[in-house]
Amino acid sequence: MIKDVVVLDGQVINIGPWDYKLLSVMVSPAEHDDEGNVTKEAVYEDRVTNPLPEGTVIEQQEIEVAPDGGLIVKGSAQPTSDELLGQELAQIKLQSMQQQELLSNMGAELAAARLEIISLKGESGS
Repeated sequence: MIKDVVVLDGQVINIGPWDYKLLSVMVSPAEHDDEGNVTKEAVYEDRVTNPLPEGTVIEQQEIEVAPDGGLIVKGSAQPTSDELLGQELAQIKLQSMQQQELLSNMGAELAAARLEIISLKGESGS
């Protein structure tokens, strides 16, 4: 989905429309006649209490739902700590398997060398 994204110094600081937090402020009070009837309504205007930070840019970008249910810019998902631990565990398992294979190969080479030594001793002893 495409949404407005507020970017400041290259970092996304808001996804979706900016909340300016408008506050309705009375500019002039209502006026009344001697009998208390309103002769002129009060005038209000909206004032921004949360302006956009200076230097922000509003862009449209592709948005996706993050694993935690929040919205993020597509492709910017960071792995969770559980995912990072899983990746680390997978690397350790792979290294362990490689070391086991190396040890197995070394054992086979050692056994072959012993057989060769036994064979050479047998030839020289006869």
